Amino acid sequence: MAREEEGPDSPRSWAIALAACVINTLLSGISRATGLFYVALIDTYGVSRLQANLPFTVRNVVRNLGGPLVGAIGQRYGPRDVTIAGGIFGSLGIILCTFAPNVIWITILWGGVHGFGVALGNTLFQVIVTQYFEKYRATASGLALSGACLGSFVFPVLLEYMLANFGLAGTFLVTGGLIMHVLPAAIMLKEPPWIQRATKEKTLEATEDLNMKPVVSKKLSKPTQVMSSIKEEARTTNEELQEVTVSYSKTRKPFTDSGVKQDDFKSRRNSDKLYGFDNPAYSGSSAELSEKKSDQIVEEPTKPRLRTVSIGEVSITIKITQDQHQETSINKGMTKLFRDPMFHMISLSLGAFAMLFDPAITVIVDYIMDKGLTEDVAKYFISMLSLGDLVGRLGFGWVTDRKYMSVPNFMMLIQVVQGVCFLLFPLFNGFDTLMAVMVIYGVMSGANLVMFPILVGKYLQSVQSLAIGFIAFVSGLLSFAVPPLIGYFRDQVGSYDGMFCITGGLSLATGLLWLTEPLLLKLREKLNGPQTTSLVIST
Repeated sequence: MAREEEGPDSPRSWAIALAACVINTLLSGISRATGLFYVALIDTYGVSRLQANLPFTVRNVVRNLGGPLVGAIGQRYGPRDVTIAGGIFGSLGIILCTFAPNVIWITILWGGVHGFGVALGNTLFQVIVTQYFEKYRATASGLALSGACLGSFVFPVLLEYMLANFGLAGTFLVTGGLIMHVLPAAIMLKEPPWIQRATKEKTLEATEDLNMKPVVSKKLSKPTQVMSSIKEEARTTNEELQEVTVSYSKTRKPFTDSGVKQDDFKSRRNSDKLYGFDNPAYSGSSAELSEKKSDQIVEEPTKPRLRTVSIGEVSITIKITQDQHQETSINKGMTKLFRDPMFHMISLSLGAFAMLFDPAITVIVDYIMDKGLTEDVAKYFISMLSLGDLVGRLGFGWVTDRKYMSVPNFMMLIQVVQGVCFLLFPLFNGFDTLMAVMVIYGVMSGANLVMFPILVGKYLQSVQSLAIGFIAFVSGLLSFAVPPLIGYFRDQVGSYDGMFCITGGLSLATGLLWLTEPLLLKLREKLNGPQTTSLVIST
């Protein structure tokens, strides 16, 4: 007997989540320790701080703005191949830095080649993880994305040791070798068998008349409903039929000596106890039928050929969802993506998240020192932010997995709380209260980041790769507003308070917008229309 394929939430699913965690640890964790490389570049090449910062700035720009290209490639060829390519480019860019004669070449190799590798390798694994889970999707996503926090604890210590013992060139070489361990983890990221990538040969989008020769009983005494569920399987993709209406007309149309062999129709029974047949008159399609009600059906005795059959005209209206089909046409995928209001809602939410997180990790030490605390004390706020971030990523998936809160309500809660935390920072000056607010913000930011692949999997299922790439692009564009914002309020106004109020208010407003989620879904249905197929089957 053939081995039954594993489904969602299986042990293999958790292995996929762990592989994604390894990838995230290597590619995101290294970015948390770039400050050590920054100092080493100044000491080794004698360059200015602006020049030493260029490789890391270019890396971030390429990583964020490369999202649409990565999404388009992933939508066409699949996330695994893209992630493998990312591991190759990511490691190669760092290894070649070993032989770089100056910072310009390091900017090209680290910022350009390695940055593009990070964009390829650290973006689409989230799609695979969400595809492998249903019940524990948020928990698995948190596990996969916790790698960045784990890397932030490991890489600084490791890089400090290597720089002291191997020098900058040796550290580049060993670090590139470490990044190469992305490859075995990426090889595991095969799309689950229930996700179809091939393009359908034919899409049913209108009313069609199909003259078919179906197998039926010899005589139906009256219109009989025999179908309570139908699953139509096209040659290259599966579609769940959400709504099936079957009606029989009163007209009986006999046909004689159809020329169709009865043996051609093969009865079968699947694990769900559904009965069905393969219809050779409609090549490449099968229907699975579950018997709901049947009156006075007399089966035709076994004969070489079917002679006389009476059947009424059958009209079937089918409402189809194609979410399990991954759109491989880039143009169709982009059209579908940009017409979807939920894509813009998710992009706005990630942008609001970036407008909080980037200033938090950049200015928090300086901001705490402005409030009268020493630098040694202020450094603990960075550590507690990272710890809270890790707790948020690993510890809050159960809220939506166990249905204690719906996904949109949870998104509203965590974005509102983050905004309130930023609004509270200007009001407090004591160490205890500021640390408490920082920890709460760190936990909420970790829980928030985990939700973005969940949102894409929930609302943009057939264009997940494109969606992941484009929302990263939007957040990357908004990130360019952070440095001018920081510079204006600190250098011109003299305080970060106004910046914290603006970014906190933006997060608060974005969180409240999730109350409009039902309206956005109705708008999406109005823009795209229900996918309904009407079939008239007659003989």
